[in-house]
Amino acid sequence: MKHLLCATALVALTVPVAAQDKAVDIMKQMRDALGGDKLTQVKALALEGPFAREMGQRQMTGTLVLTLQAPDRMHRSEDVEMMAGMSMERTSVLAGDKAWEDMQNRGGMGGGMQIVMRGPGSAELNPEQLEQARVRRLRNEFNRYALAFLGGHNLQPTFVAVAEAPEGKADVLEIKNEAGQSTRIFVDQSTHMPLMLQYTEVRPRINMMGGPGGPGGPGGRRGGPGGGGAPGAGRPDGPPLGGGAGGGQRPTPEEVARRREQMPPPVPSAVTLYLGDFKKVDGVLLPHRLTQSVEGKTIEEWTIEKVKVNPNVKADLFEKK
Repeated sequence: MKHLLCATALVALTVPVAAQDKAVDIMKQMRDALGGDKLTQVKALALEGPFAREMGQRQMTGTLVLTLQAPDRMHRSEDVEMMAGMSMERTSVLAGDKAWEDMQNRGGMGGGMQIVMRGPGSAELNPEQLEQARVRRLRNEFNRYALAFLGGHNLQPTFVAVAEAPEGKADVLEIKNEAGQSTRIFVDQSTHMPLMLQYTEVRPRINMMGGPGGPGGPGGRRGGPGGGGAPGAGRPDGPPLGGGAGGGQRPTPEEVARRREQMPPPVPSAVTLYLGDFKKVDGVLLPHRLTQSVEGKTIEEWTIEKVKVNPNVKADLFEKK
């Protein structure tokens, strides 16, 4: 069932009331399959394990630590091995109606790294717009993790279709945020287990400035786009932001701004997140392998090796450092 959508026929249900009732039944069956009463007792999860990722032309590995706390808190930290002797730690936090992010480079990566987010017309967002966009993006990410690990905690999807493939059939449920963006979850009709999530997102561009030994040094070049539900590869479009002519010097702020303006507007990408290797932890079935594809190409796999159900989560974990 992993590649259910490769040859799928979607049969839409046309009666809204029946669709809503059917969604409630499917969600109950899925939650029962995942743990029933045990699942309802899960208020927090701590997950940790290695991942492998394609980022532009680079192959990267690292460790991802994810803490989820109902109803609306998430702390996501990843330590990425960039190249020999250098790494980057990226932290994303949702705390109710607030969110923040941070990046730290280690091991001599000069110039730092930036997330470039743009609005309509490719205009850069002002601080207020940037904060609103960050909250929406991380809330969407939390909801996806809630579907994957918490049985859709407090979410109320609607039934939209049945997906058919040689491997079997799956019910397709959908949740929408306040902006109308949707996430679909595919639930196996025979086992009632979640199979995958599908959604579209504009993935923020991550730009690397400089390289080993300081700004504009060897390796100083722009990284591929990343970020969103689970940061990963994208299209390596636009001019590089690191290094001047010939890569010898770091560009001026004016030059950086000019090159950003030359970048084409970001294009939404179709993302599929496959859920696999379910194992029982404290009476609850949890996926221990998440595989992400963008536009049909696999770009990331996260293998979860450590799980804590209802860990003692300190309140300051979600405070901006």
